[in-house]
Amino acid sequence: MMQKTIKQTACCTGVSITGQTYTTVTFQPAPPDTGIIFIREDLPGKPEVPCRPEYARVDARWTSLVNNDIRIEHTEHLLAAIAGLGLDNVKVSLSSPFIPVVSSFSSRDFVQTFLKAEPVLQDVPKRCFSVQEPVCIANPFFHQEKRYDRFLLALPAPELTLTYLLDYPDKEIPTQLAHFTFDNSFDFASELATARSYILENEYETVVKLIGKSIEDCLVISKDPINLQWANEPARHKVLDLLGDLYTLGRPINGHFIGIRTGHKDNNQLCHQLKLHIKEELFT
Repeated sequence: MMQKTIKQTACCTGVSITGQTYTTVTFQPAPPDTGIIFIREDLPGKPEVPCRPEYARVDARWTSLVNNDIRIEHTEHLLAAIAGLGLDNVKVSLSSPFIPVVSSFSSRDFVQTFLKAEPVLQDVPKRCFSVQEPVCIANPFFHQEKRYDRFLLALPAPELTLTYLLDYPDKEIPTQLAHFTFDNSFDFASELATARSYILENEYETVVKLIGKSIEDCLVISKDPINLQWANEPARHKVLDLLGDLYTLGRPINGHFIGIRTGHKDNNQLCHQLKLHIKEELFT
């Protein structure tokens, strides 16, 4: 299987995740073995931040890349689009530190923009990582003075498979499962890219202080009926986040990843652990 980039330049605009400004990202083709490179066009010298796990951080409710205080904020939905479409080499220029919020915090608009830019194969074999042995991240949390646990497992597998069990202690959202194998038959654009982000109604006041008017693009789960695209749309969005966070590794990865109640911090912790348990291979 060969590496892939885009044929032509394209851009996407939206509000920043803090809700304070509008921001634009511009996608450009890149030569083989470039990887994903972010460029801060708004800063002197236009500094670059490569997509690498050592730069990945979670300081809020989203994932960022930080290199020498140069920040790329809110990477997960864009990187999920890149991973889901099998792109290997793209330059991403930003007009601010923030990748914009698009399509209700999903990856849909990014996917549509990349498709308009025409993904094309390159003449160099695709490289990937493969999980070599089981890795488990376990983190406790407390709810109403009772301890619960979050688990994220990485298991060896011949292709990428993502499984997520959503299970809130108070069942604000019914327990639900999402499971996808990224093989040739999987349609990322229709099955996962449009899964919207969400918050619980009791989180609203806390989250609105963090993201401001961006809250208007967020799905709020309440006791009232909600028009979901799928009954398990929240779990699907967790899979979308996991896919994007895994791509902070900088290239595709083969393995079966199973998340139970996990989020960005767990995903980021696993990526840092995986550096010791993965092997670079040609993607067959």
